Amino acid sequence: MKKLHDDITAFILSGGKSSRMGTNKSLLKVGNKSLLQRIIEILESIFSEVVISSNELELFELFKKKIIKDIYPDRGPISGIHSALYSTKTEKNFFISCDMPLINKELINYLINFKSDKDIILPKAEGKIQQLCGVYSKKIFPQVDKLINESMKKDSKLKGSIYELQGCVETEIVDVSGLDYYHLDLFFNINTPEDFNYAKRILGEEDK
Repeated sequence: MKKLHDDITAFILSGGKSSRMGTNKSLLKVGNKSLLQRIIEILESIFSEVVISSNELELFELFKKKIIKDIYPDRGPISGIHSALYSTKTEKNFFISCDMPLINKELINYLINFKSDKDIILPKAEGKIQQLCGVYSKKIFPQVDKLINESMKKDSKLKGSIYELQGCVETEIVDVSGLDYYHLDLFFNINTPEDFNYAKRILGEEDK
């Protein structure tokens, strides 16, 4: 039996408002599995600890996972990363958004095993950096905390974004488009009903 990573904690970012979907997209089901459950199962095959980042505790209790709330709510994905890095006991931490159901464990294993001394490791494909699918070091918590607090000050020009965080810490951008298991929908994220219908077709074929 393959040994699970206990030196890296996996966090699923499930704090989005899903405004374009009209309902909490992480709980949408394909067959008998929600999108969140699909991601949990992939992560459980790699990591010994999988944590959900959300402010809606009652929605996710059924998954029997540790849930952490944002210290600074309503600040976007960086709030989830901030609270996760504050609470984590591991130096390396893998983050993924709840709306990437087509991700595969080969890509995750590639990222967490990528040799780098940088603070953040993010994949890039088709010219786009995937900020919500990567490895973040616990040691950057002070920089994340400072960025959020600075962005909340009156007349601040900072948004408190992950893009801004990349400018504060050392970031490794890894082009994954040439990997054998890369495909164009690997980082497909669901925002609209049309997106969900597309993902259902893909996942439905995989489930057959």
